[in-house]
Amino acid sequence: MTGLTRYKRNVRAGNGLIKASGVILLISSIVKFLHPARAVAYMRFFGYENEKLYFIAAMELVIAVLFLRRSTRVPGLLLASAYLGGAIAAHVAYHPLIGNTPVILFDWNHPYLGSVPPALILLAAWGGVWLRHPELVRSIDSGLRDTVPHSMRAA
Repeated sequence: MTGLTRYKRNVRAGNGLIKASGVILLISSIVKFLHPARAVAYMRFFGYENEKLYFIAAMELVIAVLFLRRSTRVPGLLLASAYLGGAIAAHVAYHPLIGNTPVILFDWNHPYLGSVPPALILLAAWGGVWLRHPELVRSIDSGLRDTVPHSMRAA
């Protein structure tokens, strides 16, 4: 396989992962804005209700748009990383049982499994950027090398 063919394949795969993770965030924000009963009950389990839920939906929408636009992808990726990291933390944290729907009972009994979807979305976002924009990942890596003392660097 030639270098150009590999590059084109990586770009297509990266674009697919970027679009998939961005669209998932977009759909998630729209669902929060629509306020269906199951989504409201699920978010209430984590302590998010009313105006907090609208704020989260708006924040998620802005992050998705920033991440999907190529010109704002870097701040979008950083914000998506922070947002999804918070989602992972919210799923792992202890929450009192305040409902009896199957999804809430499942999350209450298996808190670590609830953190898998946001972790997979985050992995897809970073993987997509790594494949589509390898120069960004290299610039982060070289920036870190410049700040790490020589004695702490790996051999």
